[in-house]
Amino acid sequence: MIPQRYIIASLFIAAMLLLFAVVQAPRPVSAGGVGAESAPAVMSLGGFESLAELRMEEGWSPRFQGAQDPDQLEAWPFEGGFGTPWEPASPYLADQGLALNGPRGRSEVVLWRGLEWRHYRFDAPLCSARLSPGKGSRLLVTLLMGPSRFETRLLEVPEGRVLWSTQSGPWSRFSWDGKGILLGFFEPGQGKADSRLLLSQLPLDGEPAEATLAAWNEPGLPPAPRGLATKATALSEDGQDLPGARLELPWHPGDQLWFPRGDRLWHGGLQGWTAWSLQGGHWVRQAAGSGTLTAHPPLRMGLTEPLPQEGMVRKTSPLDQAVWTALGADAPSWPAWDAAWVWRENAAFDAWDQRWNETALAPERQRQALTLSFRPEWRAALGLRASVKGWLPKGPEVALREPLGVGWIWVGDRVLLVRLVEVERTRILRKLLH
Repeated sequence: MIPQRYIIASLFIAAMLLLFAVVQAPRPVSAGGVGAESAPAVMSLGGFESLAELRMEEGWSPRFQGAQDPDQLEAWPFEGGFGTPWEPASPYLADQGLALNGPRGRSEVVLWRGLEWRHYRFDAPLCSARLSPGKGSRLLVTLLMGPSRFETRLLEVPEGRVLWSTQSGPWSRFSWDGKGILLGFFEPGQGKADSRLLLSQLPLDGEPAEATLAAWNEPGLPPAPRGLATKATALSEDGQDLPGARLELPWHPGDQLWFPRGDRLWHGGLQGWTAWSLQGGHWVRQAAGSGTLTAHPPLRMGLTEPLPQEGMVRKTSPLDQAVWTALGADAPSWPAWDAAWVWRENAAFDAWDQRWNETALAPERQRQALTLSFRPEWRAALGLRASVKGWLPKGPEVALREPLGVGWIWVGDRVLLVRLVEVERTRILRKLLH
C-alpha cells in the first residue's frame, strides 16, 4: 500500500514538469528551451507516403560507370537536378525508375510500372540511361562494351524491344523536345587541344536514315576549320560506320553543346559559335559568329558579344533560329552557365535552390525533411552492410523530382519512391516544367 502523501507528491512533481515543458519547449536550445534548433516546416505537414520500394542486393547501386558528356566539366551529382532533358544523365529516372550497376559487369534499369518493378537487364556496365521527355515511352542506354568501346541502344518501354543499336561514345541524350537523339565520340586527333567531336542525330522510331555528313560549305559563312572532316572518306573507320545525320565539330576545353530540338543544334566555345539546322537529312549551318554562347533553357539562347570599339553587348535569340535581340546595358548580369538552371522570362533557379533575380519561388525544404525522416533506416542499413559506409558515408541519398511530386531515397539496402508533400513550390514547378 503506497502512502497517499507519496502519490500526491508524485502527481505534483509531474504537473510541474509538464508546466515547465509547455513553457520551454517552443524555445530553441540556444535560447534555453528544450526544442530542436530548427525543424523543416514540411515536417509539420505530415509524413511522406511511400509509393514503391526496391530491395537491393549487395554490390548494386544507382551509379553510372565512367560516364561524362563531352561538355560536362565535372561529374554530375548522383541525385541529379529537376530531371530536365538538358541535364547530364542521372541514375534516378524521373518518377519511373532507377539505373543500377552491379558486380561482374552486370547492370539493369528497373521501372515501376503497373504496381510492380520491371527489369531491363544488360551484360555490360551502364554509362548513361535516360527516359524520353514527356511520357517516357523510350529508354536510351549507353553501355561500356570493353576498353574504350561503347554501344548505345534505344528500347521501347514497357515492352523492352530494342529499336536500334549502334556504336557510340560514353554518352547519349534526347533533344529537349524529345523528338531526336544525339550521340557521338571523339575522332582520333593530335590531343585534347586538337579534338574533333563527331556527332550523329538518330530517330526515335524505325531504323536510322542513310548516313550523311555536314559539308560546312554554306554561302556567306566561314569555311570549315582546318583538319575537319567534311567528306565521309576522311572519317575514321568507326566514324564511317556511325549511322544517321553526322556532323563533325572542332572541340576545345570548355566548349558547350545544346540540342533543344530534334532538328536544331547549337555549339559554342572560345573559338566562336555555330547554329545548325537539320534539312533533308543533312546538318546545315544557319549562322556563326564570335562571342560567348550560352543557353537559358527551356526558353532561349543567350550571347555575349564584343562591341566594335570597346565593351560587350548581350543578346538573346529563339531556340530554333539565330535571330538576336540586344539587351539594355542596365539588365542584370546572367549567372554562369550550368545545366541545373531553369529559366523563366526574367529569373532563373535550380534544384539546389540557387537563384538569379528570383523571389517568387518558395524555398526548397523537403530534401532536408526526407534526409531526417529516413536517417534511421540508413543507420540500420549501415549496421547490416559494410558497403553502405562507402556508398553513403553521411546519410541517405535524396533525389527530388519536384515537378513530378516525388522523391527517391536510397538508404543503403533499399531505394524508396515517396510522394512529396503538395506545397506551393511544387505546384509552380509543375506548371513551369510540364
